[in-house]
Amino acid sequence: MLIESCHNEIWARLRDGDREALLSLYKDHYLGLMNYGLKLTGNKELTNDCITQILLRLWDIRHRLPAVENPRSYLLTCLRRELFSEIRAETARTTGSRGLLRISDASEPSYEEYIIQLQTNKALAEQLMKALNRLTSREKELLRLKFFEDLDYDEIAVRCNITKRTAYNIIHSALKILKSLFAASSNNGLVADPALLVFACLLFFQ
Repeated sequence: MLIESCHNEIWARLRDGDREALLSLYKDHYLGLMNYGLKLTGNKELTNDCITQILLRLWDIRHRLPAVENPRSYLLTCLRRELFSEIRAETARTTGSRGLLRISDASEPSYEEYIIQLQTNKALAEQLMKALNRLTSREKELLRLKFFEDLDYDEIAVRCNITKRTAYNIIHSALKILKSLFAASSNNGLVADPALLVFACLLFFQ
């Protein structure tokens, strides 16, 4: 609670135009944002650029920033949107000059390639949605907390008023269900990596 209060104070100072608050925000959250971006894309340079853009934008609109209860979650949401926006823009550029990106059957696709493939494959998106809709609301809630809000199992347990073991079991079970459902109906040749599969589903679930 003390750490969260400190982060809220820093956010309030940023909204008041305190330059040191922006630096503190960078120091406190950069590593977490970088890890989150790498989990989504596997691209360190892209993630770093997006983090920089987010911080610059926050400073530009500092007097219009909302009062948020959890600055960390707010920043993760900003980063996710920035990454998706950049990837969509890159997809538009590459498809305009070289056609759709082809993923080689000889190697496992990177996170960025997987996202681009999802953005250009309506059938795959529908397939992912069907798999996701087989989950319960509770399972989808915990997957969102784990993969989109980047919470650990202890934080999820507190948020959902359950034990850490229960949180782990629900997420593990949901991943197994998604992987089996997707693998059973998939003919696209993509690897059904559990974490990547959840990310793909939630990308279209928003």
